[in-house]
Amino acid sequence: MTLIARENARLSNMLKRELWSEQGYCRLAVTVNEAAAVDYKIGEVLGKVTASEKYVQYDDTASTGEETAAAVVIQDISVPAATDTTVLVLVKGPAIVADGGLVFKTGADEAAAKVQLEALGINVDTQI
Repeated sequence: MTLIARENARLSNMLKRELWSEQGYCRLAVTVNEAAAVDYKIGEVLGKVTASEKYVQYDDTASTGEETAAAVVIQDISVPAATDTTVLVLVKGPAIVADGGLVFKTGADEAAAKVQLEALGINVDTQI
């Protein structure tokens, strides 16, 4: 069968529950700055570079802060190379996200990131 159209993932595919969403309690608009251009998708896991306080894709092989999962992107957005860009993210709980809705940089240690998100109060649940 021919594929006619494809719809991007929606926030509800990843974010299953968020308390006090009407006040934005679990969310922040943060600054990201990537070395190369990146298209963030809903569910992208980010780490926070300690020196600059800016967010980048989670990378467990790094040693400058981004090896710790610190946020989950909640909007689709293109991030140009070496440009400060504001992105809306989930930074704390109480919240529940779908395990299958999280997006990781290729080769990232997903299990470690999920444990780190749990420590932030962002529960990672397997969806059926």
